[in-house]
Amino acid sequence: MDDVVTCVVLGPGSRRPRGFLWIVPVWFVVLGAVALAVGRHASGKMPLWLGVTELGGLAIAGFIVFCVLATVRHHAFRAASAGIWIGVTTKRRRPRLRQVYLAWPDVAHLRMVPRHYGVLLEITLSPIAVTARRPGIARQAMLAVFMLLLPGFGGGRPALTAARRYPPRYRIRICDRTTGELRLALASVAPEALPLLMVPTRRALRYTIPAPREAIGRPPAPVA
Repeated sequence: MDDVVTCVVLGPGSRRPRGFLWIVPVWFVVLGAVALAVGRHASGKMPLWLGVTELGGLAIAGFIVFCVLATVRHHAFRAASAGIWIGVTTKRRRPRLRQVYLAWPDVAHLRMVPRHYGVLLEITLSPIAVTARRPGIARQAMLAVFMLLLPGFGGGRPALTAARRYPPRYRIRICDRTTGELRLALASVAPEALPLLMVPTRRALRYTIPAPREAIGRPPAPVA
């Protein structure tokens, strides 16, 4: 049986569209305004201490919800000898809306950056790869309005499964492995010629140009 590398991904992007997290503070601002308006019309004039208490409670609740959504974790990355799967597993009839499959020939190189939560993995695609791109400005605006009206339902493609542009690539925040552990794990399932690069900082991703596949070898095998 082939080895399968499964990783835990940080953030709501594995289930929710891009920008969903920032709907939370907007909604709590709206709730605060509604609470003040109702209080003033119901009692004529809301006492200052009561208004401060209500707004303070809403602010604390909003902060808790924001932190929970920002730190949520899902098993949303899998790699095997057949390729890479990005996104959570689903029983839907159309799994492409929640998951992306990348065969190894579609991957140009992998780059890993150490982060406080684990590893930022960047998957850069080859020119022959066909992927789902991020929505344009107009579509993103319509999606933001939909999420604002129905925040519990979300809608649209999860942010994790929408490729960034120029060049097409995915960025995945993996929180259960270090860069060394992830590199060794991926080396056991990826093709021999695929570059597996270690980058010291996130900013360096913009300036490092990966070498051709043939020029980069694998990490040294552990000594038995």
